[in-house]
Amino acid sequence: MKVPATTDAELRDGRSLRWEKHRRERRRELLRGARHAIAAHGESLSMDGLAQATGTSKTVYYRYFRDRRGLQQAMGTWAMDVIRRSLDEAGSPDGPPEEALRAMIAAFVELGVRSPAVYRFCDSVVTEDGAGPFLDDVVDLLCARMHLTGPAERMWARGAVGFVRSCTLDWLADPRSADHTQTDRITARLAAWLWASRKEDA
Repeated sequence: MKVPATTDAELRDGRSLRWEKHRRERRRELLRGARHAIAAHGESLSMDGLAQATGTSKTVYYRYFRDRRGLQQAMGTWAMDVIRRSLDEAGSPDGPPEEALRAMIAAFVELGVRSPAVYRFCDSVVTEDGAGPFLDDVVDLLCARMHLTGPAERMWARGAVGFVRSCTLDWLADPRSADHTQTDRITARLAAWLWASRKEDA
């Protein structure tokens, strides 16, 4: 059986796909390296310091992220993806609304405790660029899990996510937050406050 010859267009498409795959993998490697470096040296680490800490040329980071702001945006998106996946994987879509609320809070708190410096680095771009685009997926998922519909309920969900994000940032400023045994306590406290406000609004 004669095998059809590969056309020039197919060769170009194949090379393009391989190059795009390489770029995605390289970008993930750079983000992973940046997270480790920031966790070790703090969120104020400069691009020069980042390059030195990761053994990577600063030019490479600029090639993939444009500048420090681009890196922060990529890290902010990564953080929201982690939180969204944690909420998506927690419990059942048909479970109690309180369970979904607690899962959302726990996702923020656990990400912060895992690396306060990385959390602050990611949060800085969320604060400066506006929380909306970064939090939309989390808000959407929380609404779906808590069976919230309508503008007023979505407003509550957005407020709840923003409240948890901000409270987690404030909590991390306390050195005692490094104690992982406190994560359940802060999660329960925030959940109780928000659930009380939800019942009052219902």
